[in-house]
Amino acid sequence: MNIRELDFGLLQCFTTLMKERSVSKSALRLELSQPAVSHSLARLRRLFDDPLLIKIRGGMTPTARALELETEVLDLLAGAEHLLRKSADFSPETSRVRFTIMSPEFVEYLLAPGLLEHVEAHAAGIDIAFRTSDPEHAPDWFESGEIDIRLGWLPDPPPLLRVKLLFRDPLVCIARRNHPRLKSRITAEQYVGAAHIRVEQPRTRVSTGAVDTAVAAIGGRLRIALQVQNAFALANAVAQSSLISTVPERLARVLAAHYPLQILPLPLDVPDVRIAMYWHERTHKQPAHRWFRQLLAETARTL
Repeated sequence: MNIRELDFGLLQCFTTLMKERSVSKSALRLELSQPAVSHSLARLRRLFDDPLLIKIRGGMTPTARALELETEVLDLLAGAEHLLRKSADFSPETSRVRFTIMSPEFVEYLLAPGLLEHVEAHAAGIDIAFRTSDPEHAPDWFESGEIDIRLGWLPDPPPLLRVKLLFRDPLVCIARRNHPRLKSRITAEQYVGAAHIRVEQPRTRVSTGAVDTAVAAIGGRLRIALQVQNAFALANAVAQSSLISTVPERLARVLAAHYPLQILPLPLDVPDVRIAMYWHERTHKQPAHRWFRQLLAETARTL
């Protein structure tokens, strides 16, 4: 038998024929024409190399091979129905699913509390794992299912990725609250002449690239005096030095609530940071993933 010639429609036709013992009655039950059912029966006979149903007075009678196959086919169809029903009937209140998100650190910091609040209240079996941005491995991890969602901004995303913009955030400058030379504002000359702190790339590649381009357009080049691994180290260092840093405004507001920092408008023409949600085509229609993407989008709207 060639397994590629077998499909669930053909198996459904077989089980109906076994029940009705008649091509005409089976055609009515399946809402097909009699020739279509006769054609399916002929295919089944070729596939299983057996007559399966033999004409007798008043109907048809199954062969021993058909009776042997009936139970196995019914079990196979029941298993397929259960599989489809399990996927379609996803319930966040009772399901146990784990979602892995690749995200910039500041987006993780902003979104995690809201996601956790909803999950604790309405979906206690849902687990969420954030993973550090890794542009090099992200395509392979999407293909293998190692990550489900990627947050950030991809100027030219691969064709198999779907995308939804979550929010925009302007870049701002942060400095210590009692900075000797800065108070409420900073000029472009002061900005270019200051020593800066940055979080290591590649996690900040898009935003830092935009800043460097804007600085180069006015004939300057920034001195990155300190590179750190995360936003907390950055905020702590800014708060205790005369160095400055450039971060998205939402993150700046959070950091300024915990560290003695002032937030200054960026004196450069730099595009807003855009944060989008990307997911692979293979998960686009899965109910659990649709629910989680909606939760992410709703959480982002509250920021």
